[in-house]
Amino acid sequence: MRRDELKGGGGGHGARRRLHRLAPLFALLAGACGYGEIQQLGEQVGEARSEIEVQLQRRTELVPTLLETIERYARVDSRILVAVSDSRVELVGAVRARDLAGMETASRKLSDAVARLFAETAKNPVLQSDLGFRLLNSQLEGIEQEVTEAGRMYNEAVQRYNAYIAQFPQRVTAKVIGAVPLRYFDLPMPASSTSTAGA
Repeated sequence: MRRDELKGGGGGHGARRRLHRLAPLFALLAGACGYGEIQQLGEQVGEARSEIEVQLQRRTELVPTLLETIERYARVDSRILVAVSDSRVELVGAVRARDLAGMETASRKLSDAVARLFAETAKNPVLQSDLGFRLLNSQLEGIEQEVTEAGRMYNEAVQRYNAYIAQFPQRVTAKVIGAVPLRYFDLPMPASSTSTAGA
């Protein structure tokens, strides 16, 4: 029995030695199959997505001040105000949940509602001449441009990621680690552009 135990112990040590010798080969195979590159490209997608979320969050934070400023100078259809407020709340929830499709939908609703708001107040000379309103409008336009740019960068990162994992042998590695093609971000139409076109 002692011999068997000794044999078993020796076999275990031998197996460990063999695995140790094969470790560089496993690392080489993992590199050849693109595991490291998949991880790196995935991180780039994550960073780009975080930037979309940051800019959309900035947009939601600007809306309450915009509404307060407009309500000081103009009478606005309550249905428009409710639409702006509701779409803002929906966008905040989507950003917190990191729901990309939800962010697209809510952002589109907010753009539509804000465009209607601007269209209704476009002929109010007191509001249009107010420095605070003009500053808010400029900030909103800037944030919308940042959202568009962040979405463009995200889509480029997704394109690189999807193209890479579709190639052989990377697609084998992708299947093993559960890496699947990612969806693109549907860039929203800026509210300021919509309102300008409507005016």
